[in-house]
Amino acid sequence: MEKVAVDLGYGFVKAISSSGKRALFPSLVGKGYERALTDLFGQKNRILSNMQVVYQGEDYFIGELAKESRSASRIFERERFSHAYTHILLNAAIQAVTDISIKNVQLATGLPLDFYHAQAKEFQQSITGIQPKLEWKTGPFSNVSRAVHIEQALVFPQGASAIFSALINHEGSFAYPQLMREGAVIALIDIGFRTTDFVVVEMQAGGSFAPIARLSGTADEGVINLHRDIRQAFKAETGGADLNEFFIGRILKDNELSYKGKRIDFADVIEKSKQSIAANITDRLKGVWAEESDLYEGIFLAGGGGELFELYLQPSFDYRLITIHESQFANAIGYLRLGKALFSQQSAWTLM
Repeated sequence: MEKVAVDLGYGFVKAISSSGKRALFPSLVGKGYERALTDLFGQKNRILSNMQVVYQGEDYFIGELAKESRSASRIFERERFSHAYTHILLNAAIQAVTDISIKNVQLATGLPLDFYHAQAKEFQQSITGIQPKLEWKTGPFSNVSRAVHIEQALVFPQGASAIFSALINHEGSFAYPQLMREGAVIALIDIGFRTTDFVVVEMQAGGSFAPIARLSGTADEGVINLHRDIRQAFKAETGGADLNEFFIGRILKDNELSYKGKRIDFADVIEKSKQSIAANITDRLKGVWAEESDLYEGIFLAGGGGELFELYLQPSFDYRLITIHESQFANAIGYLRLGKALFSQQSAWTLM
């Protein structure tokens, strides 16, 4: 029996197993096709960036490879559990971090705070049981057919779960013992691809904590807004040309892109966009937290967008933000630590 945690983010899927294996790939799925030319030039098959599967009789590209599909899309629907792409990504992630011999898993995953109460139970039911088979054409299990049985599933709220990876280290010890006293109020800002979750908790006796609902929620700002601004700038510079997502990553890395032999500089666009997004996130947080944030004894920053926007958020919080180690995996690590404790029917603080 393997325990697996999967964070199905809007931007990236993050997975980690109790055996220590990890996987990270874009939350993209697209219809697949035969790639004889690619195979001719010897592209490596057994890697995460080259995942092609058959699911319920249909051919799909997953993650990086999906960028080559004309129909690639992300899961933006509110009811994720009803979308086939959710189950394709979930099963690919589970299989990517488990050995081929593993048939049964215990799964810990999550939902955004705004969806959690309305959807957690139905999502849990939809992912429990024997999963449809994935026939791997390429990827971690090239030319292998696998089906896993999710024996048990737990669904946690995003953000709140990440607090476990902030406060507890991999040895199960308190990373910030000064914050663990009863009555201490701690906040976490989780900047994802599409949204920013924020949660505030009050520490309880014995090291547990209780979320403060009125101070927790979701802001409709994230990395996608930066992508949007880059796309708009590219259209303006090129007279309306569209920009494939593959090249956005290159622009964020190099601050420039060549178009028809001409270099387009995006440095100013990226800088202004980050400033604007950070300001919008801050306005939302300050609107909910008001002056209470001055009394928080710790404010953590997580998510794939945490590192992107930290520089621009710090001044608004008096440079008190603490970026979580491995911030992109914060939710997945939190899910696994919580899941291991609850699956074992032990105290919630008997962690990995």
